[in-house]
Amino acid sequence: MSEANLMLKNIRIFVIIGCGVLPLGLFASSESPAERSAKAEQDLASKIRKSVAKDESLPPAARNVDVTVQNGVVTLKGTVQSDEQSQAIQGKAESVVIQETHHEKAAVSPRVQVSNQIVVSEQ
Repeated sequence: MSEANLMLKNIRIFVIIGCGVLPLGLFASSESPAERSAKAEQDLASKIRKSVAKDESLPPAARNVDVTVQNGVVTLKGTVQSDEQSQAIQGKAESVVIQETHHEKAAVSPRVQVSNQIVVSEQ
C-alpha cells in the first residue's frame, strides 16, 4: 500500500470515529437552561447548609437554619440566640456564594443576593 493510500485510510478512520463521537458530545446533556440553573441553585443551597453545619462555633440549633436559593436569592431562615450568630451564618453563606460565583465553570449567577431572615430569640 502506498504512503498516500495509507494516509487516506488513516484520515477516513479518524473522520468516521470523529463523526461518531461528536454528536454524542453535543447531545449528551438534555437539560434545559432552566433545569441547569435549578440544579445549580440546589447545589449552592446544599454547600451553604454544609458550611453552616460544620461551624462548631455555632450552637447546634443555629446550625440548622433553612437555606433556599431561588432566582438568584439565597434565603436564610431560622432562629438563633444572638445577632452575632445570625451574622456568622450570613457570612458563611456569602463566603460560599463568592467561592461559587468566582469558580471558572460556575452555573450560578454572579448576582446572587443573600436575604437574612433569621430571627434572634434571646432566651
